[in-house]
Amino acid sequence: MDIENHNTDRKKPVRRKQFMAVVCIAVLVGIVLGVFRYFRFVSKTVYEESVSHLTEVFHQSDNMMRELTDKNLTYLHIWGENLQDILSEDEIRDYIKKAQEDTGFLEFFFLSADGDYKMATGETGYLGLQENMEEEIRQGNDVIANAAVPGKSQLLIFATPKAHGIYQGFEYDAIAIAYENSDIVDVLDISAFDGNAQSFMIHPDGRVVVDHSSEAWGNVYNFFGILREHSDMSEKEINALLGKFKAGRTDAMLLNLDGRNYYLVYEKADIQDWMFLGLVQADIVNASMNRLQRSTIIFVSAIVFCIAALFISLIIQKNRTNLRRKDTEILYRDELFQKLSMNVDDVFLMLDAKTYQADYVSPNAEKLLGITVEQIRKDICILGKLHPEEQEDPEKNYMEEIQVHEQREWDFEYVHLKTGEKRWFHNIAMGSEVNGKKKYILVMSDRTSDRKMNQALSEAVRAAETANKAKSTFLSNMSHDIRTPMNAIIGFTTLAVSNIDDKKRVRDYLGKILSSSNHLLSLINDILDMSRIESGKIHLEETEVSLSDVLHDLKTIISGQIHAKQLELYMDAMDVTNEDVYCDKTRLNQVLLNLLSNAVKFTPAGGTVSVRLKQYPGTKSGCEQYEIRVKDNGIGMSPEFVQKIFSPFERERTSTVSRTQGTGLGMAITKNIVDMMGGTIEVQTEQGKGTEFIVRLPFRVQPENHRVEKIAELEGLKALVVDDDFNTCDSVTKMLVKVGMRSEWTLSGKEAVLRARQSMELGDAFHAYIIDWRLPDMNGIEVTRQIRSLGDDTPIIILTAYDWSDIEAEARAAGVTAFCAKPLFMSDIRETLMAAIGQKQAEAEHPILPAAGSDFRGRHILLVEDNELNSEIAVEILNEYGFLVDTAENGAEAVEKVQHSKPGDYDLVLMDVQMPVMNGYEATKQIRALENPALAGITILAMTANAFDEDRKKALECGMDGFLSKPIIMEELIGTLQKNLEQGTGTSEKPRG
Repeated sequence: MDIENHNTDRKKPVRRKQFMAVVCIAVLVGIVLGVFRYFRFVSKTVYEESVSHLTEVFHQSDNMMRELTDKNLTYLHIWGENLQDILSEDEIRDYIKKAQEDTGFLEFFFLSADGDYKMATGETGYLGLQENMEEEIRQGNDVIANAAVPGKSQLLIFATPKAHGIYQGFEYDAIAIAYENSDIVDVLDISAFDGNAQSFMIHPDGRVVVDHSSEAWGNVYNFFGILREHSDMSEKEINALLGKFKAGRTDAMLLNLDGRNYYLVYEKADIQDWMFLGLVQADIVNASMNRLQRSTIIFVSAIVFCIAALFISLIIQKNRTNLRRKDTEILYRDELFQKLSMNVDDVFLMLDAKTYQADYVSPNAEKLLGITVEQIRKDICILGKLHPEEQEDPEKNYMEEIQVHEQREWDFEYVHLKTGEKRWFHNIAMGSEVNGKKKYILVMSDRTSDRKMNQALSEAVRAAETANKAKSTFLSNMSHDIRTPMNAIIGFTTLAVSNIDDKKRVRDYLGKILSSSNHLLSLINDILDMSRIESGKIHLEETEVSLSDVLHDLKTIISGQIHAKQLELYMDAMDVTNEDVYCDKTRLNQVLLNLLSNAVKFTPAGGTVSVRLKQYPGTKSGCEQYEIRVKDNGIGMSPEFVQKIFSPFERERTSTVSRTQGTGLGMAITKNIVDMMGGTIEVQTEQGKGTEFIVRLPFRVQPENHRVEKIAELEGLKALVVDDDFNTCDSVTKMLVKVGMRSEWTLSGKEAVLRARQSMELGDAFHAYIIDWRLPDMNGIEVTRQIRSLGDDTPIIILTAYDWSDIEAEARAAGVTAFCAKPLFMSDIRETLMAAIGQKQAEAEHPILPAAGSDFRGRHILLVEDNELNSEIAVEILNEYGFLVDTAENGAEAVEKVQHSKPGDYDLVLMDVQMPVMNGYEATKQIRALENPALAGITILAMTANAFDEDRKKALECGMDGFLSKPIIMEELIGTLQKNLEQGTGTSEKPRG
């Protein structure tokens, strides 16, 4: 507003006086004309005002009736859902009784579609409903209708088919509640006309649902019957009114009933197809309107002439004051809005609904959108440039056809035209009317910060869920994998105790226990590696690995389960010329154990499980392809389950599998590890016949072990391979050729004896026999006997996939020279042949404990350990290496012993961490705080089951010199002791006790 021009115009006195004179004359003329027109107008509008008043009054009753209906139907829906979950009839009756007390309905019915009912008390009967209830219930619609029950007054029934079932043997299609008509009438009771108003709820054809009428008319069943009996309306007029009812019209009329004029107000109710009718005598309505008319005429006549002069004299002054005040208010509001809009993240626009010309743009548009106010005022289409290029339908008009008082909301991504930053806006468009013109009010709210916050929160939640899921999945997987080597440890420990006097067997069992223990320890180390768990990843660590050792160790670990289930295990290797490779041995073991454990688990007693390793040419230089087939003749899998076998937590749901424990995670782990190794895994299966898993992995070969040296003593000599499996014969024959021998093979034991005889007769005798233990026609021991009976003393090697300890004595007696376990690798056959011909010296027994690189005799160690078994094991092992060991049961005792010792009495302290009285951390701190620097500087190594990185860090921070995690790996223990003791000797010479 231009305030200076406005003030200048108001200072023109002449024009102002003329204007005020015209205003006064106009006011006087207007008052006179208004009074006369008012008296004419009042009579005309009495009817309209009466009808309007009645319509409002009866509309309130209609709303109350609708609220009552909605409330009861809502209750029925809630009760129906709750009753579906209640099984006890007593609980059902209590529930209904409680509902009746809370809401006040008269009766509760379990209702069939044909109208039969049963109450909670067990009472049965038939509801005489006025509606076609069965069709409505079948269609799933709620029903509200009148009903007649013998011995009771007319009822209004609310029914819903949302609940159905059986109660006390009665099959019901719906539940219903009933109110007496008088209860419903109370809702329609209208006090505005001293109780003289009458109302009805009817169907369009006139059938009365709720009757609140004069007692003089008795029970009204059809409203049109009342009109025909008590009014002077013609049949044509009645039919016309009937048509309006059926059309759902809302209107009013004046009619005569029993000689009296009544206002009839009717409107379409929101309840089904009902119409709401209101009847009030015209005299009663007009009486109040007449009183109002007379009071108004008297009042107006009295004051018009009293205030006319005063009004004319004050109007100019008042207008002047009002204008000044409004001008000030407008200035204040404009300034306030300007300041507010500059400090909020909302852009306000007012647009013309026809031209979309911007009538107002808040000044913060440039800050939030990068567009100036002038640009928006000039062309509103510039807002379309805010949409990103990839935005679908950027020209869509969201404000089109918005009506007055209507509101529309939508979200959009905009690009700030100055910074290029993507921002998210929530837009609200409202229709409005200003000075008779339709306007659009557009509010564009910047929600970028909220969006970014929500995204950050969502990402944080997803990260937390991923971490928790990875942790849970990993620990579940490890639980499955830990039990397999634990089974071998427990089983072979039991066998060692049972054969304690057989030193050879006990040593063999202990070696197998140690192999299984090392595998178990590697799995535990993975569990404790929390960084891998949190990231959901396990990194491969390639080391030098012998595939021969892998398969033989696997056989050792799984043999306990094989024997327990009375299965046969067959393992062999084919065409494996490079058995020394680089790979992650732990992960390879995990894959094979998962596959083999599942094969054992799902193969019934008497079945067979086989493992076959075969080498193929690799696709990369220095790499070879290895195929591992794990096959069983167990229960197999369905084609449907095979599609999802590698998904986590999936297990086939059959009667057999359901009795087998498992987490359903093994195959998912196996698939992930194989993928990480760059390999593939596939499954071939048939229900009732068995399953075969085929794993193909690329491994780098160890070049230093690639060349195979021939055995000079056997070069050119002939050997015979006897096995009922062609693949084994072919594979062993190729290996014999590589060591320099001429090899033949046969599938029959009888033919082997015949060939031995013929070769001796022809002077080209065999110089080595490799015979399978189990042949179809005769076993390997019998073949050996018959060959020895020919006078042939050639070395005979029994090849077997089974434990030969039970037949060793018989076999040796029959003339067997040596045994060789399947799967057979080149290293195995070379070693066995060399031993058989006596060209290889018997290997020294590998000690269970690793050799030490230093002489520890006389070294004195203080062992601080609260667990008696752990202490005993450590003392015995340390004594084996020559250490003198003193023990303490807790940290306090350790501090006391170090404090009262002389420098050099103890060379080193092995300190447990978690102990009673005083833990290892506190004990270390107190030792480091001793006054004697020689005692305070003693080497202290943590020896604890707390194997996390933070535990290692804490140990070093409190003053410890090293860290050993339990269970103790002997090589690591001896190496750490040797390293620390040598460092101590190099820095200061300590006397030895």
